[in-house]
Amino acid sequence: MRRLLLLLLIAPSMALAETGAGETLPSTADLFSWSYLGQVMASLALVIGLLFGALWVMRRVNGVGQAVGGQMRVISSLSLGQRERAVLVSVGDQQILLGVAPGRVAAVHVFDEPPVAQDTPPTPPLKFSEVWQNVMGKKEGSS
Repeated sequence: MRRLLLLLLIAPSMALAETGAGETLPSTADLFSWSYLGQVMASLALVIGLLFGALWVMRRVNGVGQAVGGQMRVISSLSLGQRERAVLVSVGDQQILLGVAPGRVAAVHVFDEPPVAQDTPPTPPLKFSEVWQNVMGKKEGSS
């Protein structure tokens, strides 16, 4: 135990000794040079580009599993809590109400007659720009 503690105390000084006496640490002026700032900006652009690329791939992949014209689709969904949902699913000619919770999916009720008409397409989710305009319009109107 003492040897390990001694080794941990000596290791940083050994690492400093290996850098050599002729080498100096970069000054703060070197940190604000154009080449360094260019490297930082290029790295930032690369990370942001990779993030947008990953988001684009995720958006494309999420649509792969949905069969167009399939026999099963989600008609409606309602949040009941932080992690619980009630989901109305259409399977063929039947509609089933499912209770979805972490680690469990249970059929709550199977409807004999569909409570929601099959021909009506589900309402598309609101776009962020529409929600933003509504929020900004309400704020401007209330001021």
